[in-house]
Amino acid sequence: MSLSRPKQTNPAELFIEWSGSKGKFYYYDKETDQNIYIDDMIYIVILDQLNTIRGYDSDSNSGIYSNEVRNLQTEIINVRSFKGGSIISGLYDQIKGKHDGKFSKSVYAAYVTKKKDQYELKLINLQLYGSAIGAWIDAKIKIEDGKVIGLGASTEVLKKGNTEYFAPVIKKFKSNADIMKDCILMDQKLQEYLDEYLKRNADDSEETEQKEEKKTIQQNNVQQADQTNATDKIEKKEDSFPETAIEEDDLPF
Repeated sequence: MSLSRPKQTNPAELFIEWSGSKGKFYYYDKETDQNIYIDDMIYIVILDQLNTIRGYDSDSNSGIYSNEVRNLQTEIINVRSFKGGSIISGLYDQIKGKHDGKFSKSVYAAYVTKKKDQYELKLINLQLYGSAIGAWIDAKIKIEDGKVIGLGASTEVLKKGNTEYFAPVIKKFKSNADIMKDCILMDQKLQEYLDEYLKRNADDSEETEQKEEKKTIQQNNVQQADQTNATDKIEKKEDSFPETAIEEDDLPF
């Protein structure tokens, strides 16, 4: 970061999540301080997707979030809560099951709308976790295919034990050259941000890892002295989700 190259902010204009309990996508509106639920299907072209952690921290009664990474095997994830601060850091397999967060796909996409005869694109970010992640993985969407993806609300009630929930409707639509040309230009600008973000993230993670290493050494010394083991051995089972039907058709507008 410098005077001529200030720290970049996330360029997404809208941040959308899935509500498994309501069966709708939604976003937070700062002006009204409310979640706005989306009834209609939204159409996107995926530009890029990263991995992160989202959820709710029971200890601090606040949301859980983490940095975004491309590679779960090699990149450090720093899990935090909005009110409680740092929770845990490490590679995904090292910290899995040791926090209340859930694996999430952070999807950057061009939100496609049409007014009169012109397509309009808006850069958005989708956080897909919980009942949305299973449907997303089942869809087997490939960025390089260049499809327009339709994401919609669901009325089909699913059950796991006594819990009722919804998974999003996901459909594939054919794209066109005009949309893809503009999406490529949008992605080029997005990658400038992500290159800077991931580099900064790697530097921060290295510093955090060094601090955690010192902290671990201190903890191990204490544990060795009193012969106790404070390691969390609770294993959490992965949620399983029903397969999502994928359709492919021409865009409806």
